[in-house]
Amino acid sequence: MATTYPKTVNYAGRQVDIELLQSVAEPTELIRVYLSLSGDTPKLATGIQKLVHRYAMLLLTTVTEVKFDRTQGTRLLRSVVAGTIQNRGQLQNTFADANSAVLAQMRADDGDTDKYGTIPDDEAIVSARLLDYDIDVQASSIFLRVRLTSRAGSGLTFIVPVTAPRT
Repeated sequence: MATTYPKTVNYAGRQVDIELLQSVAEPTELIRVYLSLSGDTPKLATGIQKLVHRYAMLLLTTVTEVKFDRTQGTRLLRSVVAGTIQNRGQLQNTFADANSAVLAQMRADDGDTDKYGTIPDDEAIVSARLLDYDIDVQASSIFLRVRLTSRAGSGLTFIVPVTAPRT
């Protein structure tokens, strides 16, 4: 059974991200995350969706490829594409390393109040736990189901993504 959350479009006092993931109009227990098509209208995201966005982007960013922050990201995708993950055990270990790196990066950003201000509870990560996973060596693809927990716990309001203003 899906959980429903109160919704709002109130962005007052929030920092926002430009959403690169397809919109999740209604949060449920299981949310599939896909990269958006380049033709989609970008949206502003904040709240729990921003937390999911930050986590997914860091997990799927290859370390050393961000020009101005070579430490951002993980080795997860590089390992998948290179074929160095050959079984579920290696996938679990590689994910554990990547997850640890993402959590450290997010917590460091969340703690930098001089740069980012005070992070709302629904955007601050507490944990990320791997619930299910699989690997398809032939297709060089992986499946990961991860549960993110924010400081807000279950007390959150989902802030609906709004269309980014054109400048």
